[in-house]
Amino acid sequence: MSAAPVNDPNMRKLFPLRQRTGTAAFHLSRNAVGMGFDDLNLLTERQAVMLLAEAQWGSTTYMPCPHCGTLDKHYWSGKERRWKCKCCDKRFSVTSGTPYADHKLPLTKLIKMVFTWINGASGKPALQLRRDWNVAYPTAFTLAHKLREGLLRGFNVGVLAGVHEMDGADMNGRRYREKRNRPQGGGGGPKPTVPAHLLKPKVDPETGEIMGPPKPPKYDKKARMPLDRRLLLVIRQRSVSKGKGAVATRVAVALSESTATVTTMASRFASSESAIMSDEDPSYASFSRLFAEHRTVNHSKAFSMPGGVSNNQAESFNWRMRRLVEGIYLGPSNKYLADYAAEAAWREDTRRLSTGKKLRHILGVTLRVGLSEWWRGYTHGHHRDVELLVEGEQTANTRGRKKGWKPKPPR
Repeated sequence: MSAAPVNDPNMRKLFPLRQRTGTAAFHLSRNAVGMGFDDLNLLTERQAVMLLAEAQWGSTTYMPCPHCGTLDKHYWSGKERRWKCKCCDKRFSVTSGTPYADHKLPLTKLIKMVFTWINGASGKPALQLRRDWNVAYPTAFTLAHKLREGLLRGFNVGVLAGVHEMDGADMNGRRYREKRNRPQGGGGGPKPTVPAHLLKPKVDPETGEIMGPPKPPKYDKKARMPLDRRLLLVIRQRSVSKGKGAVATRVAVALSESTATVTTMASRFASSESAIMSDEDPSYASFSRLFAEHRTVNHSKAFSMPGGVSNNQAESFNWRMRRLVEGIYLGPSNKYLADYAAEAAWREDTRRLSTGKKLRHILGVTLRVGLSEWWRGYTHGHHRDVELLVEGEQTANTRGRKKGWKPKPPR
């Protein structure tokens, strides 16, 4: 049997080829790789200290004292690899007052573990990090979450100005697709009573005339939602250069995609001079009064509208976030969903940086947020008890052992 010609239209239909994007071309270029394990294996402890100092302070000689805040060229002790403040005479290291304070791992190994974590295409599970570096699971787990905390507190901040795309996506964690739009033990509350004027139309038995308007399709949607349903809200700023995609991403987690939550999210991260693109969900209706421009795209008709109106960058992030949640981390809890979203946003925004620049960037961001608020002393029972939502902090349901748990005595 002879092979079909290359230009056969049926072959093109059966085997569609995905077009290469600018991002793919970058990853195959030399600019994508600026540092590797061969370079990190040559690092001495002193060079590791200087690498962290350069990432945190932008200098290896001039820095602020974490105790009194004095900016100066403090005394350096090469033997201890510490500085002594010229003002308060207290000693400090490059990790003092940072999430990595009181670390037990050598700095060279800590940097290599961070390097491994950032090079994951969509994420790096703590179990794999543990196997790669032969450390205890709590060590790998807390390190990964300290990185996410640093990104949530130091990267997912600031107001954007320009053309933004906004969208929301269901993020229920494990098996959320099966639970979407299906009753789960009664849902979030009692099923509301539909007003008489909103009931489904009825046929008059005498005249055969249809009476009454149809019931709105989303009227009782909230009652069908499971209690652990969460909405991931994302705002992405378009690049002013054609073909560069989005250049900045901000994320937040909410209980619902309501007018109050999307307005709070947009007002927190977008300036009033911005133009926002969204879908035709009625919760975005007030944006025309809050921002310089608001344009919508009807996804039931097209992916984008004339004039560059689309929110495809936000939709793209939602799919990448789903791949991170479903394929890499296998259903993170809602308690830490905002942390994982901040990680996904950072990976998206730094996708065109080389490996060396990514390492320096994440070290700089995480080192400058101060001591860890949620993961310092985690293995000793100091856990975050709240879930970070747009509506405000909410007491979180934990998956681990309850407080006061004790192992059963042997028989």
